Amino acid sequence: MAEQETDQESGQENAGNGKKNIIMFSIALVVAIGASVGGTMFFLGGTEEAPEAAAPTNLSKPETAIYHNMRPPYVINYLTGAKPRYLQAEFTVMARDEDTIEAIILHMPLIRSQIVGFLTEQNFLELQTHEGKESVRMGMLDLVNNILRSYEVKHGIESVLITNFVLQ
Repeated sequence: MAEQETDQESGQENAGNGKKNIIMFSIALVVAIGASVGGTMFFLGGTEEAPEAAAPTNLSKPETAIYHNMRPPYVINYLTGAKPRYLQAEFTVMARDEDTIEAIILHMPLIRSQIVGFLTEQNFLELQTHEGKESVRMGMLDLVNNILRSYEVKHGIESVLITNFVLQ
């Protein structure tokens, strides 16, 4: 009988320990979740109010970019040694003013003619390098902006993008 009482007491203690373990595990889980959320908010910048307070309110939003593809592609013939070589290239210009794009469309025959002359003057071997392509891009930017300035267009283009460049 004494053994039965000892077994019952130990069974009750084990049941009590099991409940304690579940409670302790639940508390640890809640603390871990809280620490995870708090750490994430700390590392990602805290609350949403902080960026709004830090952002200046008097800056105007820049105008959206407007792209114009200068089609059809440019095809240029080169003669290197005794072999004929070809360049096929497509360019897109980027501006932030609709009037600039309209001026480009209006003066496209002159712009295309100037670009063909500019590309013809380039060294075919240099066009194969990154520096050669960057030189063409910057040269075209200057060329188009000079034409637009000569027609008193307020804003020029910001960038020339090479969208296709095939050397053969």
